[in-house]
Amino acid sequence: MPAQTERAGVGEETDVITIGIGGNSLPLGEVLLRCLALGAETPGGNPCQDYFESPPDGVESLDERLARIQDEYITMLVNVHGKAPNAKVITVGYPALLPEDTDTCGYGDPTETFTIARGDLPWLRKAEERLNQTIKTVTDFFGDRYIDTYASSEDHDVCQPDGEKWIEGLCGTVDPDSTWPAGDCAQLSPGQRQTFFHPNNAGHTNTANLVERSIRIALLEL
Repeated sequence: MPAQTERAGVGEETDVITIGIGGNSLPLGEVLLRCLALGAETPGGNPCQDYFESPPDGVESLDERLARIQDEYITMLVNVHGKAPNAKVITVGYPALLPEDTDTCGYGDPTETFTIARGDLPWLRKAEERLNQTIKTVTDFFGDRYIDTYASSEDHDVCQPDGEKWIEGLCGTVDPDSTWPAGDCAQLSPGQRQTFFHPNNAGHTNTANLVERSIRIALLEL
């Protein structure tokens, strides 16, 4: 498969490039699934943190994953700047998945953190902060612009009530015409879909507004 820079057709005439990657490289979905499974078996303690800090053979630790992402981000930005040397490059971080006070999250609630052990929640919050910092550090090194979606989404995390949360839990409310599958949520939380810790409309709107503002600023600087 051609590189994304080729598929996007970027070149010397490209003005602005926005990049939103990193979470799938961790991959965050795999980490959350492991945390859900381990928390269901061992609700007490921090089994997921223990797993990823001292993983079995063949499994990357969190530190190794973040180091790999840093190297991949450097390689990616080298390629982007090589293909589009005149472009303003904007990278996008990730919104706050969890609250600062993780004790407010309800264990067993599929619309929040479901079966993730309470002891793992502070570690997961820190892991996301470290991912964002990794992206920002590499972005700053290249002199590019980083969009911080984390700060503005604080207090709109997955553990907030409906109407205030910008991140849906394992199960969440979506547009009735959405093609999101119900999955296990048909039994766990009837009437909801399997949103799996993704932003809802309000969360996407916040990110879109921040990206639009950064693009407008970048265009003024051309």
